[in-house]
Order: sequence, then C-alpha cells, then structure tokens
Amino acid sequence: MNIMFQVGSWHYDKGGTDLFVKTIAHWLAKKGHKVVVLVHRLEEEKCSDEDISFGKGAILVRYTPPQKKGLRFNPLVYSYRLFLTSLYLYRLAKKEEVQAIVVGETELLSVLPLKLLDVKIFCRGGALLYETMSKEVLKERGRGFYSKLFINLIRLYNKFTLKLPDVMVPVNEAEYSFMKVHMNNHALIKIIPHGIDINLFKPLKDRFLSRNVVVGYVGRLAPIKYPETALKIFKEASKGKRGVEFWWIGPLDPSYSANQFDLFKSQEGVSNAKYISKVDNSKLPNFLNKMDIFLQVEQQTNVSRSTTEAASCGLPIVALNKGKESYGFFTMNQTEAISRLHKLINSKDLRQKEGDRARQEIIKNFSEERIYQKYLDLFNLVTNKDERK
Repeated sequence: MNIMFQVGSWHYDKGGTDLFVKTIAHWLAKKGHKVVVLVHRLEEEKCSDEDISFGKGAILVRYTPPQKKGLRFNPLVYSYRLFLTSLYLYRLAKKEEVQAIVVGETELLSVLPLKLLDVKIFCRGGALLYETMSKEVLKERGRGFYSKLFINLIRLYNKFTLKLPDVMVPVNEAEYSFMKVHMNNHALIKIIPHGIDINLFKPLKDRFLSRNVVVGYVGRLAPIKYPETALKIFKEASKGKRGVEFWWIGPLDPSYSANQFDLFKSQEGVSNAKYISKVDNSKLPNFLNKMDIFLQVEQQTNVSRSTTEAASCGLPIVALNKGKESYGFFTMNQTEAISRLHKLINSKDLRQKEGDRARQEIIKNFSEERIYQKYLDLFNLVTNKDERK
C-alpha cells in the first residue's frame, strides 16, 4: 500500500505529531509498504530529500521549498502555506500513486485536490485546531478585534474542512465527541490513541531515587501549558511536606520573557520549583525516570503524547484535562487534582501502585505495535485492500 503523511518536521522531531509520523512511517515501511512524507522546510533547517529502504518497503521523504518563518496568527501566511502544501501534496500523490493520506486539522484544506485522485483522507486528532489556537491568539494578542477576527476565521475553517475527510481518527473519547459532531455524515470515525515505544519509555531498573519527591511536567510544542496553574496546584498539594520539588520541561508561551517561570514562582511563593530545559527527545526517557509523579494541567480535549510516555515510564498521572485516559487520574476540577496529588506526594506505596497500573495499561493498550496495527487495519478497510502483514 502507498500511504502519505504531511508533517512539520522530520529530522528535528519538534513535537508529538512529528514523532508519530516518524515512528509509524518506519513501522509501515518495515511491513513492506511505501510511505511518502511531505515535510515543511524552514530556511534555517539543513535537510534534503531522501529515500529510506526497508526490504520491500520504503520511506520517501520530500520537502517543500525553504520558507521563512511567518508572523504567527497571520491569515495570509497560513493561506500561502496551505497553497504550497496543496501543490506539493497533489504532485507527490499523483506521482507515487498514493492511496491514503493522514493529516491534522491544520492542513485539511490542502488535501482537497487529492479527492480528484480518489485518495482516501484521514484526519488524525491530537491537537484540536480551534481549541488550541484560539487560546494561543488570546494570550499573545489579547481580547481585541484582531483576536476575535482570527478566532472566527478558525471556526469557519474548522466547520468547512472537517467535512472533507473520509476517516476521522481521534486519540481519545473527548476528541471523538468533538469530531463526531463536525464530521461528514458518510465518514468513518475510530478512536486510535497515541502509540508508545514501550521498550524505550520504560521504568529503569536503576531508576534515579532522589531524596526529594519530584513532581514534573513535559510539554513539546504547544505553548499554552499553564505553568502558573501547575505551580498553584503543586503549592497546595505539597503544603506542609518537606523534600518535594516541581520540574518544568519544555516550551513556555512565546509571549513570555526568558525568566517568566521564575516570575511565576515568585508570584505564587513557590521556591522549590525549577525550569529544567526545553525538550530533548533523546534524553526524555531519562528525565521521566527522575520524576515520581507527572502533573499535567493542559485543560484541553486532547491528551499530550508526553503524558502517555510518562505513564509508560511507570509514573502516576494527575491531569487537569478533559481527556479521560485509562492510565491516570483526569479531572477538570482543581480541588480534585490537588487532593489526588497530595495523596500521591504523601504515599510512596500509592505512587508505586498507580505507576505500576499505568505501565501495565500502556503495555496492554498503547504499545506502538498494537496502535499502528490498528492504523494499518483501517487503511486496508477504507482502501478495500487486504495487505495486512
């Protein structure tokens, strides 16, 4: 089967979607399929087209022409990017006889011409466009006219483009509820969660045992991660307990200054917290194994890949999130989150119990092998080809 993906980065592994495309592309190629990946290339990125062979399978990585970084939340910049993406997707799909393509909400309009080639369009969830970008533009531009205009444009874009896919693939029940309402009545919809390399993200035998209990968070690309809320919850949950600290790994909102995390600490009166670094994917399993509890406060419908990776490393999860993943404690009630985190901080046995449960749940239902086989089964079903290996 010939399957195409569109992604923002290949070698730089910037976000969870980039990692998803890279890992599933290798998995599919090893099964004997041809995978075509179209990548956006920025001017400062040094990369070129490449062909990667795996026996009968292959990955063809192709790049758009180098582009400058455009202004955020500029409709003209996004329109140009969609046009360029659409042009290259059509050319590649026709040349490589692509049968199915997987894209996110942001790029849906660019796949419209592929309907002329009878390519089956899959929309994968994981970062709902309207929910994420409306929050980002409000934080960066304020609640003025421009923000309202941009948010309305996103809403219209969503309303139209979510009717295009043949298949919707939300990553959890919360996304399913959203996509089910907006999708084409003739489209299929199936929940397929994040797939995790359970041999890479696993509890280490010589796991770092700190004198302190470390509550941590990891976020890759999306800047709206509410560090101030995490600090408030951590402060209340750890009140009266010595030997507890909070770690923040990943990007902050781009509108924040470099020392914004320290400012949040000062405002909340939290001294036992620190910003570790931006995410380095090669070091992430090691960082997670130095934590004792994973605190996520994204307050959105989708659940980040890093949360699932933390569960795979045997960390108990406390998440202020609309998602209801089976491997952790999810709630949109801050009081409930504080109470749960407090119990975990104060009980090593509970941390061990919940961490072991999370790990077993990931092994059972979220391993790459199980998840990517579900994608392949869905590709076969929709394209009417029985090529399962």
